[in-house]
Amino acid sequence: MSDIQNLRKSQRKSQWIARQATSGVYHLTPQHIIAKKRYNLEPHTPAEIAWFIDQFTQGHVKDYQMTAWLMAICLNGMNDVETAALCDAMVDSGEVMDWSCCTSICKDANSLHKVDKHSTGGVGDKVSIILAPLVASFDLVVPMMAGRGLGHTGGTIDKLESIPGYRTQYSSDEFAKLLLSSSNANDSGRLNAAIVSPSKAMVPADKRMYALRDVTSTVSCLPLQISSIMSKKIAERPDSLVLDVKFGLGSFNKNVEESLELATGMIETGELCGISTTAFVTRMDSPLGYAVGNWVEVKECIEIMSSRAAALSELSSDLVNVTLALAGQMLVQGGKANNLKDGVVKAKENLLNGKAWSKFRDMVFAQGGDVDTIDFPERYAQAKFSEEVKSSQTGYLVSIDALEVGLVGVKIGAGRQAVDDLIDETAGIVFCKRPGVHVVEGDVLATVYTERCDQLPNAVQSILDSCTFSDEAVELPPLITNFVTNEGVENFDQSIFED
Repeated sequence: MSDIQNLRKSQRKSQWIARQATSGVYHLTPQHIIAKKRYNLEPHTPAEIAWFIDQFTQGHVKDYQMTAWLMAICLNGMNDVETAALCDAMVDSGEVMDWSCCTSICKDANSLHKVDKHSTGGVGDKVSIILAPLVASFDLVVPMMAGRGLGHTGGTIDKLESIPGYRTQYSSDEFAKLLLSSSNANDSGRLNAAIVSPSKAMVPADKRMYALRDVTSTVSCLPLQISSIMSKKIAERPDSLVLDVKFGLGSFNKNVEESLELATGMIETGELCGISTTAFVTRMDSPLGYAVGNWVEVKECIEIMSSRAAALSELSSDLVNVTLALAGQMLVQGGKANNLKDGVVKAKENLLNGKAWSKFRDMVFAQGGDVDTIDFPERYAQAKFSEEVKSSQTGYLVSIDALEVGLVGVKIGAGRQAVDDLIDETAGIVFCKRPGVHVVEGDVLATVYTERCDQLPNAVQSILDSCTFSDEAVELPPLITNFVTNEGVENFDQSIFED
């Protein structure tokens, strides 16, 4: 544990003692904390929350007592200060990124701007794979910790591990040194970008609390969602954070109002914890990009970063636009762009001129991945079985149900239903038609790849059923609906992508 953490814990202990002395409560107890929230008498103090989480981490507060408190929060809520205090206490339950450990290899380690992004998850969401190296190409440090897929949503770590040799497990010190080390043997510049799994020693309180929430119907509680998500990001100790909060068929939040509430809460917590935080609210009704799976999604990202034509293709335009918006705002918050429009223009330039691709190659090399695999993606072994999905009618393709596509991905082996399920890196769905285009009966809409031959017929039919058609051309709804800051919510300016 770092000196900073020890200092903060010492300060909190002093707060506990001072509060107990002035209030007549000489010994905080789990019963006192639970009752206070159950009866909604008054908000918890940060010191009370810090004590409760600390005692839970040490095993003195039992699971059944934590469960009772979590349910009380679910019923009575938390204000912004309580939520931020819970997040902060969860961060302090384990390791945090200590950038000072890197001063021997980078004297500016503590002062360099670190900027990260978080997505609430969706189908075909491969943004991070392009975004991290793209933003790092502007000499910003991008310490990105990502997760694995579960249910209908994919996971960035699963996708990157489809690259042979790609290492995702690092301690927090190893991660910091990886980011600030030379990007390759012939380069004196920093790597700046890496995508890894969270260290097991980071935020251990959240892991135990989430396991309890999962079996007690408190997962959807907003303060608990916010503190769980933000604690893992804050443990990275970034200077700024940009959120991609999704809504729609393929998202956990089905309507824009839910996502706006979540975005606003996460921004409040981030700002109270000293991190400049903003958010985009984006639609997840159809899969993002044309590929859904693991290797097939990495391959789509490779094509976008290494080929100007692919980056400008309509097949991946939704993926590229979300990536550019997030990159543009990260550049603004990192001091590399004057405004979002300026940031988007600069990000697009580095995407098209090959700098993002070069940084991605450096990242894969530094993390032990086989660079030949990404240089020659056509050599990657394909799934043993495949079948085309053909349109059953003539008309305009209006939408592709992201949830249904994600569930098909699980059935063909690209996703998992339980955390210990193995995944098939070659399984996936690759679309060749996207919403908004006109199709003729018999046109190929997509191809399904899998090692599970028995799943193909149902998978093909389900993908076809996920497609909605119209006789008339329809205007597609905007992909990015809102931009949110601590000053409020505004409609997203769609002209930001116009040259």
